[in-house]
Amino acid sequence: MRWEIILRGRGGMGVVTAGETLVKAAVKEGKYGQSIPFFGGERRGAPVVSYVRLSDEPIYIHREIYNSDLVAVFDTSLFNIMDPLEGLKEDGILLLNTKTPKKLWKNTFYVDAVEIADKLNLSIAGWKLVNMPMVGAIAKVTGMIKIDSVVEAIEEEFSGKLGELNAEAAKLGYEMVSKYD
Repeated sequence: MRWEIILRGRGGMGVVTAGETLVKAAVKEGKYGQSIPFFGGERRGAPVVSYVRLSDEPIYIHREIYNSDLVAVFDTSLFNIMDPLEGLKEDGILLLNTKTPKKLWKNTFYVDAVEIADKLNLSIAGWKLVNMPMVGAIAKVTGMIKIDSVVEAIEEEFSGKLGELNAEAAKLGYEMVSKYD
């Protein structure tokens, strides 16, 4: 099984770190992964994309993803300036970080990652760090990686209290993600 995932957000939200964390968690389970960030000289707040492949088999291609199984939108204001659903397969999954869920695709899931970041006081320079709740939600929605592997990858990347808070954020994202019916 292979999942091709597009993560869309803004600079400063941790989109690139989210992709790397998903890959690290997959590798911990003996799976394969790629995280390919796509951004230029953008600054905080500019659109950022990270392409992620997770697979049970070796991955031999290394390029953008054009037909994704899942698109995770870290900031719904991106809909005002672009089409975040571009490249999403007809039967793909849309995962939104939102407090006001809307069905924007046949298979729409949502989690309020901002609420989780607020609850745990996860922010940098006024930006809520929604990446780890989104990673937890992606783990749940895809079923490709276990939340324990995600937690382990996070705690290896971030030490001490920061690691604990980010791990808790991922667990809450995993628990709180819902399907829009």
